[in-house]
Amino acid sequence: MATKGPSGRYDGTRGSNKKRDESKTISYPWAKDFNKYGANKHYNDHAKDMGLTTKEAYAAHALKFANTVDKVNCVSFVHAKTESTYKYNKVTNEFAIITKNGYVVTYYKPSGGYKYYKSQKAKYGKKGGKK
Repeated sequence: MATKGPSGRYDGTRGSNKKRDESKTISYPWAKDFNKYGANKHYNDHAKDMGLTTKEAYAAHALKFANTVDKVNCVSFVHAKTESTYKYNKVTNEFAIITKNGYVVTYYKPSGGYKYYKSQKAKYGKKGGKK
């Protein structure tokens, strides 16, 4: 039985062959994996707070969040120097950083919520970007 590819890889509905393009607020076409170099540290630091008990579940949730398009509840910006995308969901309080090459660097629920996201945007965001 064939399996579906990574979520968010294709735009539109099932069977669409149109690849999702990079945009002004997302610097990668889709997240492809969790960054292996920091995976253990971030899992140990954040998985328990996320209610996740395995490294695989933590990485899978991070990828799903990174690839979910939710223009109503999510906001994002691109880091001015590294071009990594900082993504935040105002309803679920999920936050992730995804490299311009599509690797999730971290995924967690910041204690400061939306205020934390805004502080990161003020500190690292490109001037003149979307809110």
